[in-house]
Amino acid sequence: MSFGGKVNSVENISVLGDGWPDLSTNEFRNLRRIPYTFDNNSIAAAINIAALRVQNSLARLLVDTVIPELNSSKTMIYKRAVYGRTHAELLPEFATQDRRKEGESVTTDDNEQEDRFLFQSQRDISLLLGESSIGISLI
Repeated sequence: MSFGGKVNSVENISVLGDGWPDLSTNEFRNLRRIPYTFDNNSIAAAINIAALRVQNSLARLLVDTVIPELNSSKTMIYKRAVYGRTHAELLPEFATQDRRKEGESVTTDDNEQEDRFLFQSQRDISLLLGESSIGISLI
C-alpha cells in the first residue's frame, strides 16, 4: 500500500513456459523488488525475451526436443536466470523512469549493475548445464 492509501498492484501476467517452468510478472516483481510504477506489459515482454535467451542457452539439456523436468531447486535456478536477465534488459527503461537528482552517474551504475545481473544469470545457466561457474565461456 502506498502513503496515499492506494493499493500498489497490477494485474499479473503469466508467461507460459511451454514445457519450461511458467513465469509471471508478479513473481518477477516480488523476487527482484520491482515497484508497480513500471509498465507490466513491458515487463512481460522482457520476461518472454529473457526466457527465450535462457532456453536457447540450455538447448543442450533437450533430448529429442523434449524439455527436461526440473526439480524445485533447478526450477528456482532457471527462474533466477530468467529474471536476472530480464532485470538487466529492463535497466535502461527503469533508469529513464526513475532518475535521481543527486548527481549519480546513472549510465555507469546501470552498466555495472547490468553486467552483474547478466553474470549471475550466466552462472545459473552454467549450474543447470553442470558446468563450472568460472569457466572460460563466461568471460
